[in-house]
Amino acid sequence: MKTLHNTKNCNYRRYLHQLMKHGRISGKFYKFVCRNFPYRVTSGGVINCVNNILSGETTENEAIATLQKNDNELRRQKEMYKSNVECRKKIGWKQIK
Repeated sequence: MKTLHNTKNCNYRRYLHQLMKHGRISGKFYKFVCRNFPYRVTSGGVINCVNNILSGETTENEAIATLQKNDNELRRQKEMYKSNVECRKKIGWKQIK
């Protein structure tokens, strides 16, 4: 999915980007979170996984596996993205192709 929020309009995404630039999380994990959670990056599962990675309790691969198991949140995010794209196409929004 294409991200709707960026580092200019989302504080938590800015925080994650800063962690990635300082080498505390990898680009793979950052990209996974940003692409699979385009609406609500601050969901409880994401915040818990980031905190566990920073404290060293889990690895990034384990965190990604944990987030992928949360089917309800991923499905909800995909449906919200799909409905947003449909609405933007109906009103003629130029940015979504």
